[in-house]
Amino acid sequence: MSLWGKTDNTAGEPKFTSHHEAMDSSNFTMYGVDTTEQGVANTAGSQYTPAHAGYVGITTYMDMHGNLRVKTEVIVSSSSITGDASDDTILPDS
Repeated sequence: MSLWGKTDNTAGEPKFTSHHEAMDSSNFTMYGVDTTEQGVANTAGSQYTPAHAGYVGITTYMDMHGNLRVKTEVIVSSSSITGDASDDTILPDS
């Protein structure tokens, strides 16, 4: 059995333990990003643009000046993600 699925939903997310230095898991969210979502985010110049389609961890926080900072990390690189979770405010399809 694989450690992740190909469908963009909670059950398909990779199984791992995240330990980010000086960060807790309250600001880390996993997203299943298909190639369309990745392309739209890249074209729009979104700060949530992942480097690749697949399962992407996104960490958000406020810096010392009150600016929203976003870090993306590709956990599983995959161009075969299907389905669409309710993440269109962060990663729109069009």
